Amino acid sequence: MIHNLRLGGKSFFATNSCSRRPAIRTLLSIMAGLVAFLAVVCALAQEPAQTIHGTWIATAGRGQTLHGTWTGSALPGHPDAAEGTWTLASGGRMVIQGTWRAQKSRQRWEGDWTAQTARGESLAGSWGADVEHWQGKTFQELLELTLQQEVSGWWQVGQRQGNWWLKGSPQRVR
Repeated sequence: MIHNLRLGGKSFFATNSCSRRPAIRTLLSIMAGLVAFLAVVCALAQEPAQTIHGTWIATAGRGQTLHGTWTGSALPGHPDAAEGTWTLASGGRMVIQGTWRAQKSRQRWEGDWTAQTARGESLAGSWGADVEHWQGKTFQELLELTLQQEVSGWWQVGQRQGNWWLKGSPQRVR
């Protein structure tokens, strides 16, 4: 009996069970190679963006300056959205820690942040940055830009507002 195995337009003929084995082995080898290739492609596509760490300084009205640390990375599969963490330090101690999230709109980066004080109080606000000079850049590229130069924007909590400046660090900031 003659069997016809087809794969990708190529025929593999076998006349009995002994001669089918090489054809089946070939077919299994091709399939195993395809599965391995797809696994590598999927793994690379799911690779998380690099987390950038740095320091920040912000104004808070009438000469008040705040400072702390931040981390951030683009969301996997969404290069124009990002999230991270931040802290506010005072007198060498961390007094507020929180998270932030943002995405790119047509004219700017916009996001929200939340935080908890050391006493357990909750805070929330918004922040943003104009993207004129970053036009066409992804959020991950914006974060990576902080490793070369300061990036600035604005923040707001209710009626209070100010400006901020981020500076990335090649080393993790503590």
